[in-house]
Amino acid sequence: MAQAHQQVLQHPGITCVQLDRISLIAVQTTLQQDVVLEGENQSHLSLVLIAQGAGHFCLENQRIRHFEADMMLLSCSRFPCRGTDFFPRHYLYDMVIINFPVNMLPVLESAGIDTGCRGGQVFSAQAGEALQALQSAIVQAMRDTSALGRLHLESLLLSALCSSVRTVQQQLELAQRQTPMFTRDRQRLILARDYIRQHATQPLELEEVARQAGINQQTLKRGFRTLFAVTPWQYVMQCRLEAAERMISQGALSLDEIASQCGFSHASHLSRLFQRQYGQTPGRYRRQYGTL
Repeated sequence: MAQAHQQVLQHPGITCVQLDRISLIAVQTTLQQDVVLEGENQSHLSLVLIAQGAGHFCLENQRIRHFEADMMLLSCSRFPCRGTDFFPRHYLYDMVIINFPVNMLPVLESAGIDTGCRGGQVFSAQAGEALQALQSAIVQAMRDTSALGRLHLESLLLSALCSSVRTVQQQLELAQRQTPMFTRDRQRLILARDYIRQHATQPLELEEVARQAGINQQTLKRGFRTLFAVTPWQYVMQCRLEAAERMISQGALSLDEIASQCGFSHASHLSRLFQRQYGQTPGRYRRQYGTL
């Protein structure tokens, strides 16, 4: 029977810490009964470090996957998704669950990790000595409730995220090198690229891009990065920024209008990405390069 998250958090041996941007749950206990957690997550970025314990989880209608001791799980999604977690009784659990702000998802995208998969994605790997040491340091740092102690704790959590992202990035790069590229797949990936460019300013779903190109989503995600050195979503952003750059330089429309027409959620989102890409704000770029 599924249990409420808040009810489970009251269990002895479970400690919660809320920092300015990051929330942390430390679990050091033995469960006396099975725990099943079900629910819908909004867009999220979560990291789980497991020193002890075992169980399984499932996102949306994906296959059931198991977790065990000395494992890390990196879960991410730009979209809402449902999931189920199962923690069997009588296991000793020693784990930390870290929830990062979703505005850090572009960090994963820049590392080649796709966060736009409907239903979410969970990447798993052996934690390794570095992450194991970080987990121990995190549990120790939780005891210091001073302002400096909280700053130290946040730095450890960010280090754990950085190390986990690098681990996943290395996994993906290895998989890409080991996956053969067939001529037919190459042609269809080029079709996918062209379809994205033609429709970049419209709402795009990875499933639809794959369907239009005649390939499955997994081939699209892996092959696209191998062939073009960017993820499909990074390429969408490139195309949208190129369209926005042309409109900004023409100078006829407001930033809100440009953001809407180019597929950005709001002007501030466009402005932030534009400055990262072109090294200056849209307004300054328009004054320098505008034609009107």
